[in-house]
Amino acid sequence: FGSSVQLLLGLVVALGPLSHSSLRLDSQPLKMVAQRKNISELVGQTTNGGKVRSDFSDVPEGFELPEGNVKKGEKLFKKHCAQCHSIHPDNRITRTGATQLGPTLFNVYGRASGEAEIQNKVLMGGRAEGIVWTAAPLMNYMKNPRQTVQGNIQMNFRGIDDFQTRVDIVHYLKTLDWSNEKLANPPQQSSCSVFPFNAIGRYMSGDSK
Repeated sequence: FGSSVQLLLGLVVALGPLSHSSLRLDSQPLKMVAQRKNISELVGQTTNGGKVRSDFSDVPEGFELPEGNVKKGEKLFKKHCAQCHSIHPDNRITRTGATQLGPTLFNVYGRASGEAEIQNKVLMGGRAEGIVWTAAPLMNYMKNPRQTVQGNIQMNFRGIDDFQTRVDIVHYLKTLDWSNEKLANPPQQSSCSVFPFNAIGRYMSGDSK
């Protein structure tokens, strides 16, 4: 035991003090990108440093979505996405415990970022800009949303590392369009209300009309 302690002490002396930047992967390239884009080099990491910037090499340039399972994608969507996202054109919520915090993901495939109405306008951070939601951006966004948009977002979401999980979810998202008659023509919504995050946002922004 004593020899192990001496060995560890020797390593510490030999290596010298470790700074925060020396522990970060590829810290210098990240700083260069951050300076060029006027953003923090820590974008893409969680606030506690538990998740470093993600490797997007599994979605190369010219990425084509491989085969996936829509049924599995639906189940995975319910697990990872449905708590804050509707699948209906009118952004209705049909699941117990879910909220309207995010934009509906109905017809999201091929849609421009920021195009859909969002209920929660002012309670948290910004939204993705300049992105068309096709396979590659969706895959990267689900893996590390903050790194994908190079900024803070309105999601408390750590991301999904597993490649096939993201593939299956994208295949499911592609079914949420106007050709899906069940979703495109939902029954008339009942009078029971969902907590009105949109009303809070309008009140805080001064638009109470």
